[in-house]
Amino acid sequence: MYHHANVPLTGAETTLQVTPMSDLDISSLPKPLKSAFGELEAWIKSELLADQARSVPAFPLYHYTDQTALRGILEKQQLWCFLHSQQSDPTEVSYSMEIARRVIREEAGRGSPPVESLLKGLDDMLASHPLGETFDFYFFSFSRHRDDPGQWEEYGRKGTGFSIGFAPALFRPDQTTLLPRATENVFVSRVIYGRDATRTRHRRGVRKLARIVGRVAASHPELVHGRNLQSWFDAMNKLLIADLLIWNCLTAKHDRYRREQETRYIILGVRQIFNDWRRSLGKRSYVETSLPLTVGGNVVEVLVGPRAAADAEENVRAILRGHGYSNSIPVTRSSV
Repeated sequence: MYHHANVPLTGAETTLQVTPMSDLDISSLPKPLKSAFGELEAWIKSELLADQARSVPAFPLYHYTDQTALRGILEKQQLWCFLHSQQSDPTEVSYSMEIARRVIREEAGRGSPPVESLLKGLDDMLASHPLGETFDFYFFSFSRHRDDPGQWEEYGRKGTGFSIGFAPALFRPDQTTLLPRATENVFVSRVIYGRDATRTRHRRGVRKLARIVGRVAASHPELVHGRNLQSWFDAMNKLLIADLLIWNCLTAKHDRYRREQETRYIILGVRQIFNDWRRSLGKRSYVETSLPLTVGGNVVEVLVGPRAAADAEENVRAILRGHGYSNSIPVTRSSV
């Protein structure tokens, strides 16, 4: 699911590690309860690997921006990923979380007594510990649309800006372990749109959790009581939150954004790991991550907005020449 933003791509198979919360201590639990934890963990991994397979692009992805940001990206070979709560729609994580909690309550009402208790505890966790208090999530957004009127208007300075095309190779996973520097571990996923798709994806995870717990509770009633029960429930719920529910919330948006066809470049983790890397631009917080953009073929083209200045193409070519980019990179005017 993730790749190291600074190294040549190797195509190595990845091991998913979304947050440190998934590293939970279950050593004191009886073997059947540990096995249930392992079963859920393995299933979540398979789900995220499937999401990865769907998300690796076959064609270039585009980022619409203004001239200052374009110059910064090309000169520094860096992307600025901004905090989730300071994006154009600051409610999008809460939008998906509200859907998730409704699904959890619905499934709790359908479950056996142990499952009902488990899922009520999950809902309580989400109510009392909002994700934004523990985790930081930073995004950089790309679109599968190369030359889109709505995105020129919204993100390309009303058509006076630029759209940078990035090669698919930049978004393929290449690391099997997380690296010490938090900003070098980047996750890539397509965004899904609309309440129905979001609800279906959340329900799939909640039902899997409920089925595992219900089956094990029925098979080993002597193990699921007292301290064991609470420790097991907490571990299972925290695993679902840390390794799946957060991801589902970060990669879902309201249907009104469907036209954007967004792929997200995401950096996430517990808040304190970003203390050395967090920067400010006005009131907005961001972290920087590097990409080898001057490597041949990684920037596939630069589109100039339909309302950009007459000399915009030549200005872009000068930036490219001045920073070691290939002279073969097309710089063309939007056809919108």
